Amino acid sequence: MKTTRPRQYWDDYASRFKNRSLAETYALRPPYPEEMYEILLSLLGESRGKVLDVGCGPGKIARALVNHVDSVDAVDFSQEMIRVGKSLVNGDHSNLRWIRGPVETVKLYPPYDMVTAGASIHWMEWCVVFPRFKEVLTTDGHLVIIDGDRPIESPWHDAELSLIYKYSTNRHHEPIDLIQELVDRGHLRLVGDKWTQPVNFSQSLTDYVQSFHSRESMSKEHMGQKNAKAFDAELSHVLSDFVDDKGFLTFHLEARVTWGRPLA
Repeated sequence: MKTTRPRQYWDDYASRFKNRSLAETYALRPPYPEEMYEILLSLLGESRGKVLDVGCGPGKIARALVNHVDSVDAVDFSQEMIRVGKSLVNGDHSNLRWIRGPVETVKLYPPYDMVTAGASIHWMEWCVVFPRFKEVLTTDGHLVIIDGDRPIESPWHDAELSLIYKYSTNRHHEPIDLIQELVDRGHLRLVGDKWTQPVNFSQSLTDYVQSFHSRESMSKEHMGQKNAKAFDAELSHVLSDFVDDKGFLTFHLEARVTWGRPLA
């Protein structure tokens, strides 16, 4: 059985999330649909309890949950991400504890009724974190993996993807089904898997383009100023046919919510 992450998720790429410019553009990513949070709360049940949000970034999930659960511990290894998160809505909430450090080794405060992870689960050392998740979860708690902060079925998808491949600085990237990969490698026992209903979201063209620089493969520090400006200009040109008279794009969003039990 394989025991290491795919090459595209090794630490030399993961460390880019410590970059200031990446953290400061993260909030420009499209939001998760509200239905995603409803699913999380339904999994917690009436007790709501205590949540561990790992690879939290600026607390996109954690800050949305703090008014609905007993407490949230939000863990990230990036000081810049936590700095930005503290400045955003609910970033200083009394139910929210920020913890800086790698989730593989940082001090935690179990037991937790749920562990949540966005796409950040890609970047963790799976053979270390999954046994740890099992250890800190209650006996009926779930690990929940969330994906879905990009447009679906957008008419500009193919042209946009071509530009991403052209300018991406992660030359080891290969598409994978993350959940299937985790199941196949013996890290996760799948319990449930659900897609939210598509919803409409509108965003200014400028913010949408800048949101790409919150992704490690498109961080400005690694693209360089010249390539970052060229990417912005080319993508803006592609999207110019799809903006309204106020300069906004409208597109569909949906999220995949997968939950199960981590395996040692």
